[in-house]
Amino acid sequence: MAVIDVVIAGGGPSGLALAALLLQSGISVRVLEARDSPGTHSRAIGLHPPALDVLDAAGVGEAAVAAGVRIRRGLGLADGKMIASMDFGALPGRHRYVLSLPQAHTVRLLGERVRDLDAGALLRGARLETFRQDDDGVRVAFTTASPAHGTAVAAERSRHTLRARFLVGADGVNSTVRTLLGEAFAGLSYRDEYIMGDYPDTTEFGSTAALILHREGIVESFPLPGGLRRWVAWRRPDEPVDLPGLVLRRTGHIADRGSASMLNRFRCSRRSVRRMAAGRVVLIGDAAHEVSPIGGQGMALGLMDAAALAPLLRHEFGAGGRGASAGGFTDFSADRLRAAARAGRQAHVNMMLGRPLPRATDAVRRRTVAGLASHPGLLDAVAHRFTMSHGFR
Repeated sequence: MAVIDVVIAGGGPSGLALAALLLQSGISVRVLEARDSPGTHSRAIGLHPPALDVLDAAGVGEAAVAAGVRIRRGLGLADGKMIASMDFGALPGRHRYVLSLPQAHTVRLLGERVRDLDAGALLRGARLETFRQDDDGVRVAFTTASPAHGTAVAAERSRHTLRARFLVGADGVNSTVRTLLGEAFAGLSYRDEYIMGDYPDTTEFGSTAALILHREGIVESFPLPGGLRRWVAWRRPDEPVDLPGLVLRRTGHIADRGSASMLNRFRCSRRSVRRMAAGRVVLIGDAAHEVSPIGGQGMALGLMDAAALAPLLRHEFGAGGRGASAGGFTDFSADRLRAAARAGRQAHVNMMLGRPLPRATDAVRRRTVAGLASHPGLLDAVAHRFTMSHGFR
């Protein structure tokens, strides 16, 4: 049986980015992606500067920037008035903006890059079933759909086996790799519920992001490619599932209910594993840590995991073939879990600021935000933290 250097379970952004980074170095890779085709709708849209650096390294950065919307400024609004403004132009590095690009497009770019590097590396419709590791590697069992004779309908699944030096679980919050590894996924689930949707942009915001504070709950608004705009609103459980109604009442803007290209409700969780590496199995992205999407840092965390793991694996397959030490993976795990914890705390603060408040308390919140925004140094620090430009690498 031929030995693959690295098998990656999961063909999302973090798994495909890792595959591209490794393939560029001559490391053999197989990506097992359970879905037959990429999704078309995306909850995640934000690519922060460190995530764009990863896409640059993976060879798709320019294409991503060309396809997305560069958000260079964020506004805080209340009662139709601006109470805070955040400029990302002072950020360090090449990318002084947050790129708005639906995750499905990012996955498509990365998948094409992986196939350009190795046409056989990405296996769609391949579902990891089990694995067994020993001192020398990991034996991975997976299945693929087999069409019934004479039809295009999958009637049964064929079983396959791969031998790999390492297995990476990049298979999301419901990770099969994490479950089989026996790693607990501990944390908390929030009661907050949000509703979001994508609509034709009828605002004057252009490429600017807007956070609208309202005593009934926050509304967030982000530009999307193709003249669309995403609206996200905090929702009480007893309120109708009516995003255009919430947007109109809280912001005065119109989201045409008949033109939604995506509509979704979600709740938030904050969970993580105790360790991201055990022997020759490593977890990255949402398989290792889940943060609230309020703040949009989850996809970036996964891409940064991939960028941090790739050098360790490249070292392993360098001269002598035994370069990566257990200590290196332990340090990787500790560093990335600290970064995820910071993102989780930031998202927690974002959620607290956006919850509904009594009228008097809401007025105090607005005055506090406006007061903080009057201090340029503090505002720059917030911009660095929001864009993950400090403390997350």
